[in-house]
Amino acid sequence: MKRIELSILGLTISQSPDTYIALLKEKEGDRRLPIVVGSGEAQSIAIAIDHLQPPRPLTHDLFFNVMIHFGIEVKEVYIYDIVKGIFHAAMLCERNGETERFDVRSSDAIAMALRFNVPIYTNENVLKIAGVIPSSNVREGKSGQKSLFDLSPTEIQQEMEDAVKKEDYEKASLLRDLLKQKSQE
Repeated sequence: MKRIELSILGLTISQSPDTYIALLKEKEGDRRLPIVVGSGEAQSIAIAIDHLQPPRPLTHDLFFNVMIHFGIEVKEVYIYDIVKGIFHAAMLCERNGETERFDVRSSDAIAMALRFNVPIYTNENVLKIAGVIPSSNVREGKSGQKSLFDLSPTEIQQEMEDAVKKEDYEKASLLRDLLKQKSQE
């Protein structure tokens, strides 16, 4: 099956508590692939996107350091299936000319791909099932609120200021990343 390369657009807050959405985009197309991730994984992905160095290594940083120490390189990650709403991914690793494939959670695959600066792939089937094409129409959630991806830069800025006032710095950080991403599109 033909592989389709993805790039990460950023993270946003999900409507479910303690979950976020990692938003990927096909490099040569308009479809987006939203993947729900937990708060720990979102933090790890955000740190990798911003190239930050936490005071103590996160689990993905530790795993990255151990792999580098033992000469293991991640060559690519592949989000190859979605079953009952769960994404299935693999990490292709190489050491001493030998290649191994490891099944991983999609959130871990994204975090490691960012650290190793390797491509993220999916396939047409996954995009048919879970991909979305942004429209010019505003999508509304169950509560009648706009999706964060549909907010204007001014609205995102206001949301970010509100999050800071409420001392919700994690949300403010994610909104800052979304605002930065929108300014680059």
